[in-house]
Amino acid sequence: MLNNLGERCNKILRFLLKATDFVSMRELAEKTNVSRRSVYYDICNINDWLDSHNLPPLKILRGKGIFIPPDEKISIDALADEKDDRNEYIFLPSERAKIIACYIIRSETPVYVEQLMEACLVSRNTIFADIQILIRQLHEYNAKLSYAPKTGYKITGDVIHVRALYFLFFDSLRILLEHGQLSFFNREEINFYFRRLTELKAELKIDYVEGNLYSLAALLPIMKDSTDELKFVGLKREKIFASREFSAVQKFFPELREDEQIYLSLHLLGSRLSVSTDKIFEDKSDQSIYGIVKTLVSEFEKTACVFFAERDELERALFIHIRSSLYRFRYGIQLGNPMREDIVREYPNLFNITKSVTKYLEQMLGLPVTDSEVAYLTLHFGAFMKIAEKKNPQLRILIVCVNGVSTGNMLRHEIEKLLPEAKIVGLVAAIDAFRAQELCDLIISTAPIKSIVPAIVVHPILTDDDRKYILNHRLVRHFWSGGLADSLFESIRKYVDKKHYEAVKKEIQLCLQGSHDTIDFAGEFQPGILDCLTADKISVTDEKLTWTDAIYFAGESLIRDGSIVEKYLDAIISQSMYYGAGYMFMNDYVMLAHAKPQDGVNRLNLSLTVFKTPVIFNETRAAKIIFMLCAEDNERHLQILNDLLTLATTDENFERLATANSSDEILSILKEILQ
Repeated sequence: MLNNLGERCNKILRFLLKATDFVSMRELAEKTNVSRRSVYYDICNINDWLDSHNLPPLKILRGKGIFIPPDEKISIDALADEKDDRNEYIFLPSERAKIIACYIIRSETPVYVEQLMEACLVSRNTIFADIQILIRQLHEYNAKLSYAPKTGYKITGDVIHVRALYFLFFDSLRILLEHGQLSFFNREEINFYFRRLTELKAELKIDYVEGNLYSLAALLPIMKDSTDELKFVGLKREKIFASREFSAVQKFFPELREDEQIYLSLHLLGSRLSVSTDKIFEDKSDQSIYGIVKTLVSEFEKTACVFFAERDELERALFIHIRSSLYRFRYGIQLGNPMREDIVREYPNLFNITKSVTKYLEQMLGLPVTDSEVAYLTLHFGAFMKIAEKKNPQLRILIVCVNGVSTGNMLRHEIEKLLPEAKIVGLVAAIDAFRAQELCDLIISTAPIKSIVPAIVVHPILTDDDRKYILNHRLVRHFWSGGLADSLFESIRKYVDKKHYEAVKKEIQLCLQGSHDTIDFAGEFQPGILDCLTADKISVTDEKLTWTDAIYFAGESLIRDGSIVEKYLDAIISQSMYYGAGYMFMNDYVMLAHAKPQDGVNRLNLSLTVFKTPVIFNETRAAKIIFMLCAEDNERHLQILNDLLTLATTDENFERLATANSSDEILSILKEILQ
């Protein structure tokens, strides 16, 4: 049974089952030879598996790690022993709903519950429970599930939306199909269409998003047999007819109706990796898209408590991306994102915050925004997060990225954080790097490259192993030790005789160069609410206060411990007056008060105040709770915000805090929810 988890999750769970004490995240990372972020991702998968068998999840205790109680070990071992002799994959609940949808959409004959039971290998009652999950998902796509005795189950709705759902679900199930777990798909038919699409791609000499062609191959049998009329509002058909994709589709798929050929061409055009296709669509909606972009950026700044110094550039980049995305959404062109899991794993807090602010985009579309799309938006926002100012640049680095502009900008941002002393001289595609020796001392590339300049090949989304590899490159070590040697020498200069200056500097540098065999990278720690919020920064008051007095009251503990100076509170009040009193509210009665780092922040911290007499801000906002956050940069506080999003998942969490009567009671509630 444990084999169904995958090799790494299996190894982690087996290790935990044998452990007699708590096992830390670092220990699990070393055991599996991956980053701690990867371990967290695997723990989520293990918990999903445990939940599917009605077993309690693994719990991570801060400062300790994970320990499975003896009675739970017995249950897991019994499950493993019972099923290990069967070569049978047990589908997760999240997978079964997708399987049911794909089965119904692709079937040419009536579908009944018995067939779904056989496809998912579960009982009748389980299928009915999974159908309820599917019905909720279909509602998000304006589609419905119907049933009649003679026709069985049917999914109805706008044909393009239903196909988008099928394409999205199939893409997430593709790995199961490749491992032979989805017998109801005709793999020979899919492979037949995939070979034709691959030939089309070779003739056009254009690269498409990884995995999209195979998912298109699974969609083609539906397109071939469909009698539904497809409508393309706002499409410039003459532009489509003039495209190379349409000519190729006519050549390789002559059996398709013309509207299906247009639909397939749109998918191919929308899946191009690097070529803009905006000119095939009407551009009347550009102004509304601009409004969406400005709102998204404002919502991100508000939710993430950040301020983009290069906001105009970010808005331009998002405008280009979202304009193309809206066209793809309109015509059901679901793009997979081969880096999605890497982005979720390496930037979990940034991803979750981005996902929360895309709700405005979902309302405009009338459709859910997929995690693949959220991952792309995460890269855009992450690339413009401000980092500390550089000192004296020494090492010149050229970044070569073949994975698109947003990925390249995010990679640049990560290198600047990792090597603040270096100078990033440019970001180019591999084809542009032929004269690199005139620009740089070192190349960091997402693909192998021929150059006389030393090059480091990394993943498009940096892993902790990539960071460690970069830090241990001989050029980086040389400049790192040189810069630190200069700093150390300046500290002791007054104690050194002038005639020994050069000798001492040389000795320091030699000492630093030989002090460690390797430089380790354990990942940057981002403290959460429980790391910052201590009893002395929690207050419960019965006082009746004006909203300005309440801001000062909420910030007293942060001033007292030196985290902020008083002008920070003045800045919060000024911003509330400028943007409106409700600007910083998470809901009708919870406020997240914050200002810019440069407004008086000395270090990252958080306070929490419960007002038994709600503080009136305006007609709709009366604060029962004020969280006051002071962030020293745009990133280290993201785990705190992620914890706040966890608290905001249900109104009950905030209500419990609002009715608490002491700091100890509040801490107890927070630990129960967040740990």
